[in-house]
Amino acid sequence: MDEKELGSIKGWFAGRLPDGWFSGVEVAVEDDQIVVIGTLPETKLGSTPEEKEGAAAGRIARFREETRGHRIGIAREAEERFKKYVTWGAKLDGVTKRFNPGGGGRGGDDRRSVMIRRWMRRHRGRHGQQAEVQSQVF
Repeated sequence: MDEKELGSIKGWFAGRLPDGWFSGVEVAVEDDQIVVIGTLPETKLGSTPEEKEGAAAGRIARFREETRGHRIGIAREAEERFKKYVTWGAKLDGVTKRFNPGGGGRGGDDRRSVMIRRWMRRHRGRHGQQAEVQSQVF
C-alpha cells in the first residue's frame, strides 16, 4: 500500500469518527484489514497499578459495548469504500484491547446466519418441510 492510499484512509477515519470518542487515534493497514486503535480520554482510574489496570480494562469494555452499533456502521462504510475489513481497538493507561482481532467490523453476522441455516435444516429438513423433532430435557 502506498502512502497516498494510507493517508486517504487515515484522513477518512479522522473525519468520520465522532468527536469525544478518542483523545488520539492510530490507523494502520495490516494485510487486508484496517486497524483502528483509539486512545480513550484519561480519567482517575485508581491508586494502585492493579486498580488502574482493572479500571482501564473495564472502561475499554464499556466503550466497546456502548459504541458497538456505531462502530459497525462506520466499519461497513469503510469496508465498502476501501475494500478492506476493519478491526477496532482501544487503549487506556497502558492497557490495549483489540475488539475483533483478525475479523471485520460486521459484528459476526455471517457466522450467525450460517448457524441459523444449519438449525433450520435440522428442524425443517433441507427442502422446507417440517422434520420430526424430538424433545429433549436439559
